[in-house]
Amino acid sequence: MQIETTRDTDKKIKEASKVLGLEEEDIIERAITLYLDNIQKYVELKRELKDWDALSDEAFMNFERSL
Repeated sequence: MQIETTRDTDKKIKEASKVLGLEEEDIIERAITLYLDNIQKYVELKRELKDWDALSDEAFMNFERSL
């Protein structure tokens, strides 16, 4: 896979590579992995909130029926 970055991002990758002593590809791989892990946690939270919302709606409807 080939990834294109902006000049600013490319500059940051090169800087990080020099400071950390890692290959630029490793910096990119780690950044993508970290980002995707973060996104996965967000997706899981959204699913959980959706489930809680559905349960809340169901509980409210059951409460109204009991009146």
